[in-house]
Amino acid sequence: MSHEDLLSPAAMERLEELLNSDVYRENLDFWERAWAPVKSAYTQLPDLSYLPSIPENLKKRSAKNILDLGCGTGWLSVYLARQGFQVTGLDISVHAVKLAREWATREDLDIHFDVGDIADMPYPDGAFDAVVANSIFEHFPMDVAEITMKRLKHILTPGGVFIGCFDKVGGGPGEYFELADKTHVYTDKHRKGMMLRYYKNSELNQILGGYKVEVMDEMDTGTRFVVAYS
Repeated sequence: MSHEDLLSPAAMERLEELLNSDVYRENLDFWERAWAPVKSAYTQLPDLSYLPSIPENLKKRSAKNILDLGCGTGWLSVYLARQGFQVTGLDISVHAVKLAREWATREDLDIHFDVGDIADMPYPDGAFDAVVANSIFEHFPMDVAEITMKRLKHILTPGGVFIGCFDKVGGGPGEYFELADKTHVYTDKHRKGMMLRYYKNSELNQILGGYKVEVMDEMDTGTRFVVAYS
């Protein structure tokens, strides 16, 4: 299903302008530069209080085929594959995906990794029982988040589960300018092109429109852990 089938003409025009802009391409390029110095996958699992809840909720819905959105070097993909899930990881960085594939091979895990942009996912309707997105949407503007969630609703099987972690992020050090939706676009040397955005709870509810939200727990850090169904 194309973007045109999911968005109003005005929203479609706005999205196409963004996706074809230098600003958006620089955001994607940032991640290739960020991963380039990394020699091997990050194999240490992060200390996240909600981490065990991810496989618990997947098993609750009998999900088997999982899409790990913005997989990086694959720690979450590997974590889930070790527990018997069939996992596909998607990331924009060619180098990160290379490291993820090497890790999966070392552990003899059958994980498929693709290179691609979340705004243009290369999957047919009904391809996955579940999608996990850990700290991904903070690096994209609202328009991209909305089209991604709409597209995921079709990529998921009927009643499929979306599990997302939305961090409470601030500006941090560095120079940046703001897009119209308050997304920060960094211009300093170390983070040039990177986008960073805090999603208010009201905005999360907006991009999750059309989903049944079962869980939206806020951690002490301000991170929101979301479980929703298509």
